[in-house]
Amino acid sequence: MVSKRISSKGKLRNLKQQAYYRFLITAVIIVLLNILAGTTVQRIDLTADQRFTLNDSTRSMLRNLKDRVFVKVYITGELPAGFKRLENATRDLLNEFRSIAGNNVQYEFEDPLLNKSQEERKKIYEEMAAEGLQPTNIQTAKSDAYSEKIILPGATVFYRGKETTINLLLNDNGVGAQRALNNSVAKLENKFASAIKKLDMDERIRIALLRGNDDAPLYKLYDLLNALSEFYQIDTLNIQSTTVIPKQYTSLLIVGPTQPYSEQNKFKIDQFIMNGGRVLWLLDNMRASADSVKNKASFLALDMGLNLDDQLFTYGVRLNPALIMDLQCNPVPLLVNYINNQPEFRLFPCYYFPILTPYNKHIINKEIDAVNTSFCSPIDTANNRIKKTVLLASSRKTKTAFTPWQVDFRILKNQPDEKSFSKGFLPAAVLLEGQFASVFNNRLQPEFESLLRDSLKQEFRNRSKETKMIIVGDADIALNDFNAQGRPFSLGYFRYTQEFFANKNFLLNGIDYLNDRNDRILTRAKDIKLRLLDTEKVKAQKLTWQLMNIIAPIALIILFGLIYTFIRLRRFAV
Repeated sequence: MVSKRISSKGKLRNLKQQAYYRFLITAVIIVLLNILAGTTVQRIDLTADQRFTLNDSTRSMLRNLKDRVFVKVYITGELPAGFKRLENATRDLLNEFRSIAGNNVQYEFEDPLLNKSQEERKKIYEEMAAEGLQPTNIQTAKSDAYSEKIILPGATVFYRGKETTINLLLNDNGVGAQRALNNSVAKLENKFASAIKKLDMDERIRIALLRGNDDAPLYKLYDLLNALSEFYQIDTLNIQSTTVIPKQYTSLLIVGPTQPYSEQNKFKIDQFIMNGGRVLWLLDNMRASADSVKNKASFLALDMGLNLDDQLFTYGVRLNPALIMDLQCNPVPLLVNYINNQPEFRLFPCYYFPILTPYNKHIINKEIDAVNTSFCSPIDTANNRIKKTVLLASSRKTKTAFTPWQVDFRILKNQPDEKSFSKGFLPAAVLLEGQFASVFNNRLQPEFESLLRDSLKQEFRNRSKETKMIIVGDADIALNDFNAQGRPFSLGYFRYTQEFFANKNFLLNGIDYLNDRNDRILTRAKDIKLRLLDTEKVKAQKLTWQLMNIIAPIALIILFGLIYTFIRLRRFAV
């Protein structure tokens, strides 16, 4: 009996020693893993939208920094949940930057308005506004009480002795608060990477916005030009008052001309292309516009007569004098009745406003959704040696209306005959790449060539260097709308449905591609989906979830303790 007790005590002692050693080994392993984790950064991104994964161009930029980047972020402190999410996302991104660049990326968060008097705050607002930062007034709610606070959701980036500011909050007119915050989080990498790249640039690429043929008004191009100005120097160039298009410009933007081009001006564009220049053509080939909807119920759509047919055909495309009519379209408001002498409008699908979709997976179309157009013309491709890539096309339920065509919005109230919409996938935006033939080949008089050579010091070229261009059969794709106060909506916003289309990103991608800046396309393409909570359910089930979060962990611990005690009693039972 005594020997059994001694044996049991010895067994118990051995089990205690084993438990002690296991605990010691586990503790040592945990400490070593923590030390290893502190020195070696390895992150695994399990999110569906890869929100914590930087794209390759950003990684390459961070690995090759020429100096230390210092970022001062002004969004911090007590903030509503949405802005706190923006703050945390900014901190996560900068930590990710540091994990790649090491000590070459430093940052700090500070509230410049904290503990400042009213006079000091006013001065700070003025200074920040002068630097391009926009203050934001936010409301916070606690129970039934509301409080207001002005914050500066922005940052300043310092690099190579230069600095630039970033507005972290995107202020798009027509966007709800939650969507604006989601868009802001999604664009953080693009904003910070773009800021560093901009400070790293010694000189911005120069682009000419061609004028002189009653082109699209500049105020309607505000959002596009504003977005481009971050990396490009945009100059307006009147083609009527220049003898040649200067070679200092890498590319031309031709947006919505309404007057025919003379042969002389066509020659200037042609020789710019022959010398390697790139062109983005955004052309209305029919005399019809979205403004026509507001002014009249019907009108005759005629050929714009731009005198560019032979030139574009020589380069590889034919812009047809026709309109795309597509059942995949945006609606327009039409008068249906009068109630108490007040007009009643209703939205009807307008097949003159086709919604175009990316035709392939070309890098220009990366992460591009549908694109909004109005009175768009179809494009045919010619059979020459130029490489052609259709970027945007209509849906499979399409037909064409050739000039002259009576556009009557009143028939939109009737159900369309779907069988007549039998032409599918009509090209509306085409990329051309290669060595282009000059439209003036074998057309110039020897005297003119001699004058060109002697007076302008310019040799006529009948074939281009390797170059590229994009032709889009609609100029409205680049025009932004305005709200009642005259403030521009974001490019791509359609006021009647309050939807956003990918017009801006498509055009920015196209211009970046023409200028060999594919790295910016990849950075811009990132998108993050917002997983929003149902506010009604939150209110209704708040107490349930609070109790569950408090009671469930305690219940699990008690259950684990009971199971552990039961197993221990059985194990050590003599």
